[in-house]
Amino acid sequence: MVVSEPKSPFLRLPPELRLDIYSRLLLHDPHCTFSIAKPAFLPTSIDYHGGHHTVDVPEPDALTLCIRAEDPANYKSRSPVHVRSAFIVRSGGMRPGCVPTTYFALSNTGIHTSLLRANMQIYAEASELLFSRHVFDFDLHIESLVAFLSDLTPFARNCIRSVRLVKRALPYEKEYSKAEWAIAMEWLGRLGGLKSLSLGIVCGRPGPDGWDMIPALNLEHFDVLKGTEGMEWMDGLLTIKGLANCNVEPLVVHCPFPKSAAMAHYIQFSASVDDGSFAVWLNDKMVRS
Repeated sequence: MVVSEPKSPFLRLPPELRLDIYSRLLLHDPHCTFSIAKPAFLPTSIDYHGGHHTVDVPEPDALTLCIRAEDPANYKSRSPVHVRSAFIVRSGGMRPGCVPTTYFALSNTGIHTSLLRANMQIYAEASELLFSRHVFDFDLHIESLVAFLSDLTPFARNCIRSVRLVKRALPYEKEYSKAEWAIAMEWLGRLGGLKSLSLGIVCGRPGPDGWDMIPALNLEHFDVLKGTEGMEWMDGLLTIKGLANCNVEPLVVHCPFPKSAAMAHYIQFSASVDDGSFAVWLNDKMVRS
């Protein structure tokens, strides 16, 4: 006769009480005064929201964890053995080069993830709470998304419900930025539990009234645009299906008056993002009816 060992006193607690304890240990508290010094993030990246949401999150109870790429100089100075997956970024000021770095959570006040290492039952119960109740905000740090997701177990990845990204200004994209976006979209398309996507798009406007005389694109125009030169990123984005919410936020910045067809197309596309046309088209393609 096999006698099973008795469970720990904690696991003998009622499930609802355990979940309450998990929530106190694993949910980010933006009002908590406790904080740990964090490394600086990649100096060549712009953080459009400074680690904070400025748009309405579809889930009112959701909290935001901001994942950023670490400054390679700080990454190199730390221990030679790193737990998190590394990836290559371009950094170096006037003489940029390809250097390794990793990701970190810019806002993880009050989260104690060491709890997940206790045993398999606690991991299964607590992981769903941790990954389903937070919005994972990568801003422009798209390169950190793949490393972050690859470090999670399949179970943890499928618990992710909400992700936020920012799309770079289209005229200034490099080939490596396009490749990073394409790979990130492949990973997001495989997240079976993803329900909400918040997409910030950097929109160029030449002056305060720069869009007044520019006709916005119609919905059928976006079907023609996707896949054309400079707009290939839309095809990758459309691989994400079955969402419950898709929020598009125009991040309006100044841009020069158009001197080329590419800049003129970018300004017209930006005007269509700002007036909501692109959001309507995107929701029709990505949100389940």
